[in-house]
Amino acid sequence: MDPEQPSAAVDSGQVRLEALGYRQELHRKFSLYTSFATSLISVFGMSTCAGFLSIAYTNGGPVSAVWGWVAVSIANVFVALSMAEIVSSYPIAGGPYFWVLELTKNDRRYLIIGWLTGWLNVLGQFAATAAIGALLANHIANMWLLGNGHTFSSVELLLTYALCLVAAGCFSSISTEGVKHYTNMGALFLLVTNLAVVIILPLVAPVHQSAEFVFGHFDTEDTNVHGLPNNGYLFFLGTLCAQFTFVGYEAPAQFAEETKRADRTVPWGIVLSVIANFVLGLIVWSLCIQDPSTVITGNAQGYAAGQIFHDAFKARFGSGTGGIVMMIIPLVTTFNSTVLSLTTNARMLWSFSRDGGVPLYKVWAAVNRRTRTPTNAVWAMTALAFLLGLPMLYSLAAFQAIGSISSVGLWLSYGIPIVLRACRRDFEQGPFKLGSLQLPSNFLAASWVVISAVAFVLPTSYPVNIANLNWTPVTVALVLSGVLLAWFAPGCGARLWYHGKAHTLEDTSVVRVPSFCMHACPPLSLCLADGRGAGLNYKPTLDTPCA
Repeated sequence: MDPEQPSAAVDSGQVRLEALGYRQELHRKFSLYTSFATSLISVFGMSTCAGFLSIAYTNGGPVSAVWGWVAVSIANVFVALSMAEIVSSYPIAGGPYFWVLELTKNDRRYLIIGWLTGWLNVLGQFAATAAIGALLANHIANMWLLGNGHTFSSVELLLTYALCLVAAGCFSSISTEGVKHYTNMGALFLLVTNLAVVIILPLVAPVHQSAEFVFGHFDTEDTNVHGLPNNGYLFFLGTLCAQFTFVGYEAPAQFAEETKRADRTVPWGIVLSVIANFVLGLIVWSLCIQDPSTVITGNAQGYAAGQIFHDAFKARFGSGTGGIVMMIIPLVTTFNSTVLSLTTNARMLWSFSRDGGVPLYKVWAAVNRRTRTPTNAVWAMTALAFLLGLPMLYSLAAFQAIGSISSVGLWLSYGIPIVLRACRRDFEQGPFKLGSLQLPSNFLAASWVVISAVAFVLPTSYPVNIANLNWTPVTVALVLSGVLLAWFAPGCGARLWYHGKAHTLEDTSVVRVPSFCMHACPPLSLCLADGRGAGLNYKPTLDTPCA
């Protein structure tokens, strides 16, 4: 074989990666199941709702929890479909950030949009890592409280949080093969134990709430308690429980350069994870409530999920010990969410650094020679998540504000490329196509992004004062101001040195593969021989077959 000619055994995702101008640096090990699992673990309802369920139960109760979950899930299906079509064409780490660069054709006039999207995604992701880590630490503290009545001191809570992040950082630093196995096992554990909870909790609970309570009880007294304008406003605030959960499901896109046939696999990983999270929802929580009046005011000190577990076992056996043991399940799934959130965050930082978008970019863009993963980026995000999480451990307002930064930042980073896709008529589609559903899906997805962002910045109580102020709009405004200041700063602003895509392949080596080659995936040499493919200097690094 002529060594100058490319082989037919090139993975279609790698072909597309090199067509976009980037060398294959990471190992491609992820399958469709692994891609799906990365997203499902990141957003899994039991993990996140175990911490955020109290939001729904202080803003309307079961109706806000159950129907809010349904409404938010359906809306996110349209967001997932819109992102899936884009990632099918651009299967590369960086996700929304890189999609914006491609959709604006890396035009210097619009680089600020890519810069803004990149920073919104990076900051949103490490805020998410900090928030999930704080949830994990508080979950452990709550188990301890229910077990022996001891409330963690500030130092104990801080040490727990630090240990959780360090452990997550260690797991995130392993090889791609190791991450694949960890993710596959984590998803299997999640699915099996969720089924166990759905079966065991109703069997243990001696009291079952009626369908009328689960699906129809709306505690309108909360409207008066919070001084809200109307019940619709109350329900809208209650949906934040679900909205906090549905962030980070672009994770498969961040692992695109480690996924086999990423142009086909990653889109389905995103869509299937959202649908699965919808199905694996939280109706069981409401069904097994023993005493609705103590969900928030009981001895779990407002931790609704822990209260439901504890009360169900105590009512049946006279002791809540079994409930505490059952709480190990959300403990493990929340830890796995922390690991996957951190790993995803590191891939985004690595991709953004590869294009020179962050300070010390050469350090964060380095790939560990032994593991072939961006370990420097992992520990940078671990350290930043630790610092960001410190105020969250001791202040509910800080926790909600930083959690909202995560949600708003990620939602906006999802919405920007979706709007650009809707405006592009020359978009070259990948294998995953929406066809006639594309524009309606984009419109509904973009509308939901706006609605969701508004929900996070609304006041949660009236009249507004310093004690009940929602700090989310303030913190989001500060973040946006900082990013824009870094762009426009005189003499040293990013507009002077950031150039968008920074190809890691020489221009003469960049494949320009036509769409029929990507979709049908014939031997690449046939495309080249046909005269419609790359130039003569294309030298791919060979990997897995395009099966």
